[in-house]
Amino acid sequence: MSNGRQLWPGDNMRDFFRAHIRRETALDDADTERLADALSKAINRMLVWDMPEAHPDKPAAERPTPLAQTAARHTEAKAFNPYLFSAIVVLAKSGREGLLKRLQEIKSAENLRTFAEAQHVAIGPKLKRPEDIRKAIVAAAEQRLADRKAAAS
Repeated sequence: MSNGRQLWPGDNMRDFFRAHIRRETALDDADTERLADALSKAINRMLVWDMPEAHPDKPAAERPTPLAQTAARHTEAKAFNPYLFSAIVVLAKSGREGLLKRLQEIKSAENLRTFAEAQHVAIGPKLKRPEDIRKAIVAAAEQRLADRKAAAS
């Protein structure tokens, strides 16, 4: 933890906030400055590990609008819900085959990875085929369930 950098109110802290605000929002420059100043005044000091890069940010016109960001997230959410069911609960109630059967409902490898991440089930990053990812999810869920049982005893 000694790699962090301490920032005090002033130009460095304001630059830090400004860079993150520009990168993550579609606020215009005046609103960005106002928010960066308000945050700098509200925070006495902070320890940061991730300093923003020095390259210039996109102008406000090139950044996506909050409405467009919300629409994109809504479209993604409609397309796939990684919380449709709990892998651990299905495994506990229906067993290995029951979980594999439920995982067959998820067709793409990307959605399976999203499901595994959302369910906190670790799978290998090198797996590409959906069948392999399904098997890895089941194995990881079994391990997680076994760990829970061991911790409870």
